[in-house]
Amino acid sequence: MSGPLSQAYADAEVSGGLTRTTLGALREELGYRKLGKWILEEISESLAQQNLGYFPREVLDARCNVEPRQWQDIWIYVRDNSTRARVLDAVLEPSKNNVQSILDGLAGGDLSALTPEEKLKRIKEIVDA
Repeated sequence: MSGPLSQAYADAEVSGGLTRTTLGALREELGYRKLGKWILEEISESLAQQNLGYFPREVLDARCNVEPRQWQDIWIYVRDNSTRARVLDAVLEPSKNNVQSILDGLAGGDLSALTPEEKLKRIKEIVDA
């Protein structure tokens, strides 16, 4: 993957799809010297273009974060349809997801809530045990 936030993507991939970073690190990756409301928007858009999600949402919302600071933490996750990504997306964007189905299925052990890759992974874990 290449792009302005390729390092954030690589860090998230290496750490299992989730990584913690700062606004300063993201700002530098985009090539900006200072933070401001337009930079927050640019970071948010760049993350979406790289298929990365983030939280807490208010850190990149200029209406909430009126004085962004380079040391502010933000968690980045790869939106790869993994269990983690699906749960985070369900919680962070409930209007775009079937929250009840995702959370009930994963928490209750409903195998129909798993992706084919997750089902194969579970089968492999059982076989290898």
